[in-house]
Amino acid sequence: MAAPMTAAVSHGLLTIAADFGAAVDVDQLCVRFAAAVASVGNFHFALGRFGPNMQRAEEVIFVHYPEAWQRHYHANDYIKIDPTINAIAHQDIPYSWTELGGLDGAQRRLLDEARAFGVVTGFTVPIHMTDGTTFVASFGAGDVDALNRARPFLSMISAQFLERYKALAGTPKSPIRLTPRERDCMTWTARGKSAWEIGVLLGISENTVNFHVKNACAKLGSNGRMLAVVSAIMLGVISP
Repeated sequence: MAAPMTAAVSHGLLTIAADFGAAVDVDQLCVRFAAAVASVGNFHFALGRFGPNMQRAEEVIFVHYPEAWQRHYHANDYIKIDPTINAIAHQDIPYSWTELGGLDGAQRRLLDEARAFGVVTGFTVPIHMTDGTTFVASFGAGDVDALNRARPFLSMISAQFLERYKALAGTPKSPIRLTPRERDCMTWTARGKSAWEIGVLLGISENTVNFHVKNACAKLGSNGRMLAVVSAIMLGVISP
């Protein structure tokens, strides 16, 4: 079970969002992502994009797994049977590899062999794109408890990475336009203020604040306030 996200972690996410947003190219973005991962633990990870059939990577963005394991994985063409990838098609939220069921003998052997290379546990973050492809961030570790504690943080920075990556890679994206009041509410939300506190600061009711925040979240395509704030910062819509 993943640990809850603390206020300190939330503040750190906003700092990282700004750091990612300042990356001038994909290589620099990947270096900053690796540094963000390293700030919370010694974890392996891979970033890529898969086509609708999930049988091959449309794009390998960055891989930070043990080189010996990578060679073994590719030599055995494990991508065709990898259960951590096969699950992507029917998962919309991050999932732990321990949650995977219905594995056959070859798939169980793959996971057993990964453990021998130091990848004892892991989880995957799938983000389905409008073009039918799926962005995937995969994290592995030798320490189960450490990875569980870091899971909320790693899931969020994966979404942050994707937002900036799309901009740097030239993916067309409709401009986000918030009203002045929506920008005010999201800016104060980014600074850690509650809806009630924002209402006092802006001279409006708490319900009105929630209304503007909800509208801003919808425009930013985010279900939660924190993810919406992160997206707004990275898109340059607000400044924390």
